Amino acid sequence: MPLIRADQTFALAAAIMLIVAFGLWAESRSWGQNLGGPLVLLAIAIAASNVGVIPYEAPLYGTIVGFLVPMAIPLLLLRADFKTIFAESGPMLIAFLLATAATVVGAIVGTMVIDMGELEAQIAGTLASSYIGGSLNFVATAEAVGIRDSAIYVASLSADAVGAVIFLVLLMLLPTLRFIREAMPSKYISQDGSQTVAEHSAVPTAEAAPFQLVNASAGLALSLLVCAVSLALATLFNSDSLFILIVTALSLLVANFAKPVVAFVSSEFEIGTLFMYIFFVAIGAGANLAEVIGSALPIILFIVVMVLVHLCLLIIIGKLMKLDLAEVIIASNACILGPAPAAALAASKGWQALVAPGILVGMFGYAIATFIGVALTKILG
Repeated sequence: MPLIRADQTFALAAAIMLIVAFGLWAESRSWGQNLGGPLVLLAIAIAASNVGVIPYEAPLYGTIVGFLVPMAIPLLLLRADFKTIFAESGPMLIAFLLATAATVVGAIVGTMVIDMGELEAQIAGTLASSYIGGSLNFVATAEAVGIRDSAIYVASLSADAVGAVIFLVLLMLLPTLRFIREAMPSKYISQDGSQTVAEHSAVPTAEAAPFQLVNASAGLALSLLVCAVSLALATLFNSDSLFILIVTALSLLVANFAKPVVAFVSSEFEIGTLFMYIFFVAIGAGANLAEVIGSALPIILFIVVMVLVHLCLLIIIGKLMKLDLAEVIIASNACILGPAPAAALAASKGWQALVAPGILVGMFGYAIATFIGVALTKILG
């Protein structure tokens, strides 16, 4: 029984916001800038849940994923325009396709070196699908390939969560390594890797503008309206999987064709970033290290191999293709963790111009991941 139970919503929310506040404070320090706020948040959240301070599962976590994350997407996209997206999503799409291929190769290599038992092909295909798309693809692929054993299902899900944390830790370390910065120079990252280059941010920041409560409230109202219309459309088409995609599309339409409305909004990017940081804490809290030890250990080892191959191929081929390191990092994040974490990482680094492309390529991953996972299961089987 954790110190803060799952039904103690206010206490749990206070703990989450305390972790977020510490992560934001850490970003004002040199060590926090090098590690990145999301990495600090993940580490603290994992520690807090695994030592028994906060629970691994709670209704509040579901609320964060189902409510705050969709709300954050419009807030992060209101200053984007199609010219910026089309200009930036070209290289990002190339990097994302490379990340997808690297994940597939990593899954194949993982099955060669790690024995996961009789359901190895199904597990590999399901996890590869999850690491190209997201949890939706995990569930869809597991159902399609016939994973019925609840123990395997839970172990795979737990290993998936731990593997995502391991991946994000490794990914956040890439810009801190000089040889990687030299291999893939970036217009978004300074030469010493200690800070981002703000002049390459195509989405203007609101730091110079004073905070206006009425304008911030208008931004939240606009975000909620976009989400409400998107949910209605997804329900109309009888496809919940389209919800986030519709939210993204409507947000971009508002940003480009309702500029007088957007002009009345301020501080939306900062609020959206805060929502994403809360999301990172929820991810870290769900990583139950004790539960995955044992039956899930081979699956974790498989994920580690898959992630390492993924990152190594990205660095090698990215250097040969002269890709931008920041774009590769966000594309890799969108591939492995999905559009929301990609947007959060881009926002936390100050790469606002990469927020929209990161979300878009992440949604593309949702569309193709289940098909790739099922096909990979057939190949490995």
